[in-house]
Amino acid sequence: MSDESAEDRRRISRRSLLAGAAGAAAAVGVGGALVGCENTTQPVAVSSGGGGRGILGDPTAGGPVDASGIPLSRRDYPVTMPRVGDHVPSRRPPERGGELRIYNYADYLNPAVIKAFGKQEGVTVTVTTFQTLDEAFSKLSAGRLRTDVIFTTPDQLSRLVGRHLVQPLNYELLPNLQRNVWPELHNPFYDVGPRYTVPYVTYTTGIGWRNDKLGFDPSKLDQPWDAFWRATPYRGRVAILDDSREGPGLALMRRGVTDLNTEDPALLRRALEDLRDLDARVRVKVSISDYETLPTGRTWLHESWSGDLISAVLGYLPSGTPADVLSYWFDPAGAPIFNDCICVAADAEKPVLAHRFLNHLLDTRVAYANFAGFVGYQPPLNAIDADVLLRRGIVPPTLRQAIVTREAYANGNAYLTLSATGQQLWDRTWAAFRNG
Repeated sequence: MSDESAEDRRRISRRSLLAGAAGAAAAVGVGGALVGCENTTQPVAVSSGGGGRGILGDPTAGGPVDASGIPLSRRDYPVTMPRVGDHVPSRRPPERGGELRIYNYADYLNPAVIKAFGKQEGVTVTVTTFQTLDEAFSKLSAGRLRTDVIFTTPDQLSRLVGRHLVQPLNYELLPNLQRNVWPELHNPFYDVGPRYTVPYVTYTTGIGWRNDKLGFDPSKLDQPWDAFWRATPYRGRVAILDDSREGPGLALMRRGVTDLNTEDPALLRRALEDLRDLDARVRVKVSISDYETLPTGRTWLHESWSGDLISAVLGYLPSGTPADVLSYWFDPAGAPIFNDCICVAADAEKPVLAHRFLNHLLDTRVAYANFAGFVGYQPPLNAIDADVLLRRGIVPPTLRQAIVTREAYANGNAYLTLSATGQQLWDRTWAAFRNG
């Protein structure tokens, strides 16, 4: 197994930031925080974390809890977050002048989109970036950073709510959610109501490869995930994602396991054995730079995020290399598919303007410019579909499956929040593989 080089890390992609964050997330508890769940609903309890069922082990609460004591949301078990504070009034005028502050992943907003919003609203928009989700949570929790807008992921939402770091949204100020966004995300299972979030972009996990280099088509195999173990002629050109959920998850899916949130130690032990076998066969690389290494031919077969394959086409293909040398496969029957989300900070100095920024990003023209002009990760908007992207030449036909569809999202799988015990199990499995 080999790590990516310093050169690979020169650009930190949005998804790469999750690689070191998942393990740390379980370690940073929210003991003493006011938490609860309206699914149960007497919703307020104090928790120091744990893996029991229900809030503080109460079996009537209906399911395992995360480290903040809030039940784990699942597609078949939607969770309403406790309401912490009140949203801004609908008639409150937007704040003018000064600075709107955004806390975000690196390279995850089109600078032109930011500039246009600042000009439109008469404010300066500044973006502070974080390296990991744990870093973001720690700085916000410690009060070391003031911001108005927070970019995050659904599996981190209960931590932010439990620490009172985000405020309920006033959805009257966010008309573009109902107007433009996929109906499946008007009332997401991880934030029933909704209360705290709007979606940002969607993505899947699949297989990316150079079809001009690889001597077989992974998508044609009876079990496409087995392509990595069959790639022995391509030692040193094969890579999996450097992520504590995606790495073991690949091994699980190869074995036909579709519960990507399993906390079964036997299944994770088998995944570790399979990953070690993979390394022995192909000297596998562990990398998050597929957006750069695939288009430049440094890797030929890569576990990939869909947005990184589109990013590869938008900005990383060497001159003279056609876009259709890249291919992508995604399994709608069980592979991961999910979205990121955006919140307004609890102590936002410009909460109305923050709402206007969220609504701005959900405008169809703005979202398209943000996606096709810079980010590469697709917003879940009705007007942006596969036919549009293919017709405009944004995505070549060989990457059609990198386009996320409503149908796939509605029926898809996802890596979701685990109990503290389950998170530790996944983290130990990945660490055992990474440390040899």
